[in-house]
Amino acid sequence: MNSSTRVIYNTGIQYVRNVVSVLVSLYVTRLILDALGVENYGIYAVVGGVVAMLSFIQSSLSGTTQRYLSFHQGRDDISMQRSIFNNSVVTQLLISILLIVILVAIKPLLFRGILNIPATRMEAAIWVYYCMLVSLFFTMQSTPYLATLIAHENILFATVVQLVDTLLKIPIALSLTWFSVDRLKLYAILVVSVQALNYLLYYLYSKRKYPETTGVRLFSFKKRIFLDMFFFMGWTIYSTGCIVGRTQGIAIVLNKFFGAAMNAAYGLSLTVSGQLSFLSTSLRNAINPQIIKAEGAGDRNKMLRLSEISSKFSFILMAIITIPGIIEMRSLLSLWLKEVPDHAVMFCQFILLSNLIDQLTSGLITANKAIGDIRSYSLIINTIKLLTVPVALICLYFGLPVVSVMIGYVFFEMVCAIARLPFLHVTAGLSVDGFVSRVFLRLLTPTLLTISICYAYSRLLNTSWSFLGTFGLSLCTMAGSTFLFGLCVDEKRLISQFTEKIRKR
Repeated sequence: MNSSTRVIYNTGIQYVRNVVSVLVSLYVTRLILDALGVENYGIYAVVGGVVAMLSFIQSSLSGTTQRYLSFHQGRDDISMQRSIFNNSVVTQLLISILLIVILVAIKPLLFRGILNIPATRMEAAIWVYYCMLVSLFFTMQSTPYLATLIAHENILFATVVQLVDTLLKIPIALSLTWFSVDRLKLYAILVVSVQALNYLLYYLYSKRKYPETTGVRLFSFKKRIFLDMFFFMGWTIYSTGCIVGRTQGIAIVLNKFFGAAMNAAYGLSLTVSGQLSFLSTSLRNAINPQIIKAEGAGDRNKMLRLSEISSKFSFILMAIITIPGIIEMRSLLSLWLKEVPDHAVMFCQFILLSNLIDQLTSGLITANKAIGDIRSYSLIINTIKLLTVPVALICLYFGLPVVSVMIGYVFFEMVCAIARLPFLHVTAGLSVDGFVSRVFLRLLTPTLLTISICYAYSRLLNTSWSFLGTFGLSLCTMAGSTFLFGLCVDEKRLISQFTEKIRKR
């Protein structure tokens, strides 16, 4: 399988996984809520949420390991890959132990002063807390092996494990009613068991398949590699912190001026955004290893071209959902919710628009990671996102309407998206004119056509279920007009070759 076909193949696999995960989660959540009851479910959510807040550390560690493995795969340096993997395993072990010690130390503070847990359920809540710590340990130990799978572009096995995790939630939810024990404790134990199984599957498969994962020695620790990876991870965490800081900062500002009702509308928009982002995320997960491998192999031109393709197709996939979503947002929320919070439609529309703008240059994020200049990028580009919060505070302080906050949100997202171009021009030699010509201008006609046709259809057939037609038109219009006007010659050749292979099969 060539690299282009593998990207499309891996993207399709992740689509299937995401669709199955969403459907199963909707079903399982109802089963678990019925089995546990509102109080127990709430206890699990709040106690588990304390530990879940640390997930961004795990994702940063995974991204760092995957970047370094992919880079040295491009150089075909198996010795360096072994060293990176070994250092990653040791680092994960040390950090997970440190986090668990800290979380155990602050347990009295959490349960006596911060968390509001009924006295009759305190023992069960503490049980859940300790189970979540064990779950955190297994999750973090799985990280180097999952990163190895992604670096090798083995999305299939990673997806199989994640689907097993998802599907096991069904018997777990059903089994809660089979035993006459404390259901909250039982649920916590079963969740830990699944995480342990995930780790075991990743461990056994990787050991058998990839030579760099064998011969791990806890005391074979290379300081230089550790410092390089730790530096990279630290700035990755900073970048993530800027995004989280913007999101939570806006929530605090809205709460200060308008109260909890406005937070409900804003929080709803974040939920909608998260559910609709899986299309572009799946593509980036599939193509990112190839971008980094190209840089590791010393092929800067290929790396930048792949970054352009990633940006273009991420935008296309996101636009297919986002454009009709923005147009039909009021109808969608009315069907989903019994009562739509005030301003929820506006928040959702602006957040989706912001995400769509970000996709225009999203491939350059990976390009920057590939060249390794993470510090400058984080300070210059991601810090801009934080400016949204003080600007929002100033706008509301001077009596501007709440929509001004979201206008500022979109504005700074646009600044970040555009700023990536000159930054990568300086650090990686990116041709700004070429990027604008092959990405921005090529996407202009398909985007305007899709907006015009979907908007006209929505206004002509303004019914409760017209959104189905709007989404269908968006798919057909964006796909057709992109192939005619949006793709370069090599991109059309790639699509034609892939469809020909599918037809022959």
